[in-house]
Amino acid sequence: MSHSGPDRAYDVIVVGGGINGLTTACYLQKSGLSVACFERKLEAGAGCCTEEVLHPGVKVNLCACNLVTLWSPAYGDLELEKYGLEMLTSSEWGMFHPFLDRTAVMFHSWDPRKQYEHWKTIDAHDAEVFKTLYNALAPGMSDALQQMLYSQATKGPEEAEGPEGTAAMFRHILPDLPENAHELTGIELVEAVYRNDKIRTALLTNGVMMGALPWNRGEDAILSVIFPVIQILNSATWTARGGSHAVTHALCSCFAAHGGRLFTGCPVDSFVMEGDEVQGVVLSKHAVYPEAEIHARRAVVSNLSCHPTFLGLIGEEKLPDPVKEGVHAYRYDEGMMFTNYWVLDRPPRWEGYPPELDRAYGFNFGLESVDDIRRMERNLANDELPSPPLVAGLSVQGFSLADPTQAPEGQYTAMSWACVPYELPAHGGPEKWDEIRESYGDEVDRLLARYNPGMMDSVVARYCNSPLDYYRKNPSQTFGATRSGSAGGRWYGTARPFPGCGAPRTPFGKLYLSNSIWPVGTSTLGAGYVAATEVAKDLGVREGQDWWRHRPLEAGIEVLRRRGIEIELGIA
Repeated sequence: MSHSGPDRAYDVIVVGGGINGLTTACYLQKSGLSVACFERKLEAGAGCCTEEVLHPGVKVNLCACNLVTLWSPAYGDLELEKYGLEMLTSSEWGMFHPFLDRTAVMFHSWDPRKQYEHWKTIDAHDAEVFKTLYNALAPGMSDALQQMLYSQATKGPEEAEGPEGTAAMFRHILPDLPENAHELTGIELVEAVYRNDKIRTALLTNGVMMGALPWNRGEDAILSVIFPVIQILNSATWTARGGSHAVTHALCSCFAAHGGRLFTGCPVDSFVMEGDEVQGVVLSKHAVYPEAEIHARRAVVSNLSCHPTFLGLIGEEKLPDPVKEGVHAYRYDEGMMFTNYWVLDRPPRWEGYPPELDRAYGFNFGLESVDDIRRMERNLANDELPSPPLVAGLSVQGFSLADPTQAPEGQYTAMSWACVPYELPAHGGPEKWDEIRESYGDEVDRLLARYNPGMMDSVVARYCNSPLDYYRKNPSQTFGATRSGSAGGRWYGTARPFPGCGAPRTPFGKLYLSNSIWPVGTSTLGAGYVAATEVAKDLGVREGQDWWRHRPLEAGIEVLRRRGIEIELGIA
């Protein structure tokens, strides 16, 4: 090998340079191991990408658009600010849900009192429910997030929905909660807890945005109920200076600063196997270093999703029957998105709505009642294309409001995320997305024009992406799924990506996962953190790392404090 190329062996090899793979790589390299990361594309980051696909100077955040990296212990442990990550938001109001009657349900980003007072203008009962939940949950939210997002899953679907689970605890907070709360879907539970249909609709829609699908039971149902508490405590609606890809750059800089080696343009063709143990990787003949064989002395971490890892890198013929069955059963039918990206020639204005909406960071639209949530469930379950669209994945208008560097002077960017299926059987299959992409984008335009005609009148350019486009761009984003596979029902917790896997560990020696595990891979960096933790434990390098100490929320609270904002943990 040449000096600039990869060595013949490293302690740990990470396959895939997405942000969770990079997080794992950073932690292990900083812990004293030698780590190499091999990325298929010429630029790391996978879904956390920012590109100029319209015209020069317009930065389009093609997938990750709502950065929740401030929740993460990695923000502090890896000193991401030191490596250039600057988090920005456009307003104290992070999220809103507009309705056609020109009212809106809003969600504050850090002030529970303002949230409470706003909800009182909509429904006094529901405002008191929020106050009760906030006062009960806020003081312990860091510990709760540590358990939910930054620790290896310990419960599977049946345990998560059992009578002694989370729902039982919530009955102590809300005495009127039904005794069978653990059996209820998110829709049923939200209807049992809240009275106002607009608040119900906004909460359930935000549940979709978080990946907590409202027709699921157990933890997904609870998350829809407590969304406004999470929104305030977790600083949940942010971009980064320069765009989402700044998270990738900060992680790459951290990795390099501690001696890690990132090789882009290097797709991995297969694992080197010795029996049931993974010994290393073989690069593709199309890689920058063609067909190079690199060995891992201690571990291999795959940041590819379930199917590319097991069916691709190992090969179906090498999988034991139970593993083969589990892999084939794994689904990718949650979180597909159809996105419209717009360039505007003036800042957003929501005429007739509360003035706070003009600078709020993100919104959902097109769901007027809980019945529209039920329509979404039917459409997605039957692979039917919603018409009119249901835009519940988080639309963003705050990119260039928060960070003027993301658009040329005098221009502004916005995007929408409509929830759609991938397969399209009624249209002839997923390849038909190429034929209907622009016409479906027109449908989304027409729908938003009903809520904000001025915004649509200010559009000077548009770009659309379908689930098929996302899949083509990133083969590990199987079928265009945004959360590395289905997370509800039978794939909750320890059942991801299949029962008996033990993720982030796997049935194969020395092989770990930082993708398709619990928690789902997002900009919380939770999947990468969990993988790093378990690998470090197994390799005996976790203890004595004094820098590896931050708790969830600490970074976000500190960032707000430096900006003169203190989050209150109770509402008097």
